[in-house]
This record gives sequence, structure tokens and C-alpha cells, in this order.
Amino acid sequence: MPTRTARAARLAVLAALLLAATGAWAQSPVDEGVRAQMLKHRDGPIAHVETQYNDLFIAKRGPMMTLSTRFKVNYNIHSMINLTDPDDMPAPYTQLLTAGLLYPPSTKRILMIGLGAGSVSTYLIRAMPDVQIDVIELDPGVISVARQYFGVHETDRLHIVESDGRVYLARHKELYDLILLDAFRELGVPFHLLTKEFYTLVKEHLAPGGAVASNVAGGTRLYSSTLVTFRAVFPTVDVYPDFEDADGAQVVTVAASTPEPSAEMLMERAQVLQEAFHFRYALPGLARRRVVNRSAERGELLTDDFAPVNLYEISPLKRSRRP
Repeated sequence: MPTRTARAARLAVLAALLLAATGAWAQSPVDEGVRAQMLKHRDGPIAHVETQYNDLFIAKRGPMMTLSTRFKVNYNIHSMINLTDPDDMPAPYTQLLTAGLLYPPSTKRILMIGLGAGSVSTYLIRAMPDVQIDVIELDPGVISVARQYFGVHETDRLHIVESDGRVYLARHKELYDLILLDAFRELGVPFHLLTKEFYTLVKEHLAPGGAVASNVAGGTRLYSSTLVTFRAVFPTVDVYPDFEDADGAQVVTVAASTPEPSAEMLMERAQVLQEAFHFRYALPGLARRRVVNRSAERGELLTDDFAPVNLYEISPLKRSRRP
């Protein structure tokens, strides 16, 4: 029969294991309980949430759940998750955003403007055990939906801040190795997050060697003008298109203050990072998607005084071409 000392020792071990398990759960960026409940929900519309900034629609089909907004009669999917696989990023542009990791010498701090359903931030937190991510989201309704329906869970490494992205940068002095821009409202990016002045502010918050990756709608005058504006601020501007998207709508732009890396250097970085972190979406494959285009764009420089975003985002280019 175990002695009182032995029983006490066993209880201490069990308590330590329980505390460790609780701590591990607390550090997870995904609330599996929420996702399990959503998985049981029947397919179709789940919720409609009207906020000060957005008309949000949550829907489910099989294990896939989407966050959409409505503009007039059109529904636009902004985020998608796989309820059964927290490392899956079904939306192609979210995979392309991780190409930004190829540019900084090391990535310890990431700032993300735009939360959505949290697929990118949770993916990076799970893949990179030492990274810290601050997510800035203007709409408190989006934050609430991300937590309630998509199971986004804050940890000591994942912080969600309710604020306008530009206001946050203006009020804080922290530097980041990588800044991800994924703020959308209705049809596109808010105009004040597309101007030369904004990109200059972003540049001021990059650590030495840092980079910014931005989700930009391709195939429009706004896309060309965005490239023109990025190139007015950053010496290196590369684009990563989704070649499987026939309309050219999925494009990620990566800009850096450092000289443009050669294809060999970029691939070497991709292989080193892939070996270190075993990313689901392999970085060498993303590196091969890079398109270096130094030709002059037919867009216009966007500034705080001149940013006709609403017109440009629906105005197609006269002739299609690769980014």
C-alpha cells in the first residue's frame, strides 16, 4: 500500500502534468472547443452580424467556414478556415502572404493589420514557436466573430488590438521584422492604407532588414497604382501572384528597404527556413512564384491628397498582363 509520502508525490506529479496541459492549451491560438461546436453545425448560413464598419456573414460547408462581407448585392469572401485542420489556409492569398518571411534576416516580431478569421496569425504562431504577433483590427465586431465562431484564441504571443492600423502605427514606436497588410472593407483596402504617406509610416516601423507583405487585388488600376506607390517608398518591390487564379485577382506584394535579393539568395533563405520550421506551405515553392518586374507601371502615385481608390478598384486594366 502506497505511503502517505508516495501518494503526495504522485499527486504533485499529476498536478504538475495538469498545470502543464492547461498551460499548453492556454498557449494555443485556436480554441478547439469552439471549432468542434461549429463543425457540428449544419451547412449553410450560420450568422449575420451588422457592425459599425461591416455587414458580416458567417457560413459553413463541410469543414470549411467562411467570413464574408456584403456590398450591395455582392458577397465577398474575406477569410476561410478548415475547422478540422488549424494549419490549413484554404484561401490562396493567405498562403502567398507568408512569402514575406523570405526577406528579413530573422523574424521574431510580426505586425498584422487586419484580423479576419485569424487564419494567417494562428498558422504562423503554430509554425514558429518564438514569434510574437500583434494583430490590429479596426472593427470590434470582426474581433468578436473571430473569437466566437472561428475560435481565435489570444495567447502571450498573439495579441489582438482594436485600432485603426494607421493610427496604431502613428501612436506606437515598436519595430517589427515583418508587417502584413490584410485590411479590407467592402470591396477593397481602405484608401488611407494605400498611400505614400502610409507606406512611409510602415517603413519607419520595420526593424533593420524588415519587410512588408500586402494583399492587393490584381488586374485593376488600383493594383498598378499600388505598385507605383510602393516603389516610391521601397527600393525592393516583388510580387507573388497565384498562377492558378485565371483572373489574376490574387496577388501579394512584398516590399523591403534592403537591396533586392537574387533568385539564388531567396531560394537559399527559403530552404533554410523550411528546414527550420517545416511550414505546411513550403517556402521554396512560394519563392519560385516571385515575379520581378522593373518596368514602369501605368498607375498613378497615391497620396493622402490623391487616392481615388473607389474608382480604381473597379476599373480593369485595358489589357491583361502578368504582374
